[in-house]
Amino acid sequence: MARPRKAPPNLPAHIDYGLVPPGIYWDRTGRGRWCVQDPHPDGHGFKRKTVAGPTARLSDLHAIAEGRRGEAQRGTIAYVIDQHAKSLAFNQLQPSTQQHYRDYAKAIKAYPLKNGTTLGAAVVDRLSPGFIRRLIDVIAQGRPGQKPGDPTIPGYPTKANHWLRYLRRVFGWAREHDHVTTNPAAGIKQVKEKGAHRMPTVDVFRNVQAYAKECSARGPRARGAVPAYLWAAMELAYQARLRGIEVLTLADAHVDGDVLRTNRRKGSRDNLVRKGAETEEAIAMLRARRAAIWEKNGGVIPIRAEDRYLFVSEDGERLTEDGWQTAWGRMMRNAVTDRVITSDQRFGLHSLKHRGITDTKGDKQRASGHKSKSMVDRYDHELPIVDPSSDPVPAS
Repeated sequence: MARPRKAPPNLPAHIDYGLVPPGIYWDRTGRGRWCVQDPHPDGHGFKRKTVAGPTARLSDLHAIAEGRRGEAQRGTIAYVIDQHAKSLAFNQLQPSTQQHYRDYAKAIKAYPLKNGTTLGAAVVDRLSPGFIRRLIDVIAQGRPGQKPGDPTIPGYPTKANHWLRYLRRVFGWAREHDHVTTNPAAGIKQVKEKGAHRMPTVDVFRNVQAYAKECSARGPRARGAVPAYLWAAMELAYQARLRGIEVLTLADAHVDGDVLRTNRRKGSRDNLVRKGAETEEAIAMLRARRAAIWEKNGGVIPIRAEDRYLFVSEDGERLTEDGWQTAWGRMMRNAVTDRVITSDQRFGLHSLKHRGITDTKGDKQRASGHKSKSMVDRYDHELPIVDPSSDPVPAS
């Protein structure tokens, strides 16, 4: 019979070492940590990897062990998320909503906690409403780097509210199906979202676009090179007043002829946008780039114009949002490093919709496709010029 594992001298008092799952080891250095041993990538020996801090509970360690075997421990957030993804309720959602939920699930499972574990390994029935409240507040407000020298993590109120609504829905479904007994996200109020838009000035917008265009001409493997579709996407988002996803899903069916037909989301009305020289140049470049990629890779070219997307990746398939965000983020970081802009002047593709509507002359509601004046006011940042107040006419 094998002898029991000998408890290290600085083992946390709340841990019964005899119940620690196999493959999880206590490293006594410093304050101590829980770690695992993985085969070394060079093929010789093993490499240790920290999986939890000294405050982790025994249930956390078992959840980690289950996760390393490709299984989520019953009752954990990862488990109920996986079960919800297999459910009828999930399958009845719109495909776009399903994809959003998959993105939330992936991020939530990997979110790091202070005890060294991940949010996905937390047991739902052991979570309190206060824990969910603090989690949502941290995501909304941001937090400093966990180690000296680490950058500050910015706050994302909209992301926090998305996570809260998703967790509330998943926990509620899991409670109805006896996977858990509580819904710690129920009754938690949403945070107030900022009205920030980070609309760039015209000079900043055009300087970044010119920088992206110059970097795209360096060659695909050159230092600082970026995909050519970046500057073109900026032009289309600005001229047609489009959201990011509306730009990325443009196809030949939208741009054939003398006008660009929009494909707006969120209930906005579509319209036909006259093409200027800048728009024509962007479309021509995107088509030439796509043709070169398709010729290089071979394969079947889609027959339907609706399926021939302007924005494609190097494999010839439609450019994904993840692929776009990776390229855009790299370009923006390089622009800050090369002092084209400052860190505070960074902006997203959606900000160019704000810029486009603000710069529109004439009927901005008709041009933007918004159904209400209030939505136009949210995107229109032009300051009106008004007459001064008139002095009262003195009585004669």
